[in-house]
Amino acid sequence: MNCRGISQTSILRVKRRLQALLFSFASLPLLSFGQTLRLNPVAASPGDHVSMNIVLAVARGREQPSTLQWELTIPVDQLSLIDNNPEAGPEAKTAGKSVACSVQKKSDASQTSVCLVYGGREAIHDGVIATLHLKIADEAKPGSARILIDQAFAVTKDLKRTPMPAAGGAVTIRKK
Repeated sequence: MNCRGISQTSILRVKRRLQALLFSFASLPLLSFGQTLRLNPVAASPGDHVSMNIVLAVARGREQPSTLQWELTIPVDQLSLIDNNPEAGPEAKTAGKSVACSVQKKSDASQTSVCLVYGGREAIHDGVIATLHLKIADEAKPGSARILIDQAFAVTKDLKRTPMPAAGGAVTIRKK
């Protein structure tokens, strides 16, 4: 017992229940949507080049997609794409896929592109599907530059379309 009359066992039980509850909330997007995209965070200084992976995860028992589409929004006042098209990741290459993006909207602050992983009917398996090659602006201030994936969906080889939840990733900009 501690000074407030609560036993260590009770505290541990509550802590374990909270951890289980948080884990179940964290896995909700994957369970409810079947597929998710994730951006791996990276960090660098102004003027540096960074590579950020886009990762596909498919819930157990769900069909792997053969095509993916999403909107990619980048804060162009802090970051720029070195090439308009991300590089195909290992899982896209293994499935014989290409990756292409087309700019849809651009302002002084952000750029939104529609991106596709496409080609053939082979399934795309879990893992890195694309890599964004970015340059941090020379005048970027230290902090976090958020990249957003939104309006995403997966299409299976039998043309079943499944929406995917939005995802975000950060490029942490360090002091020069």
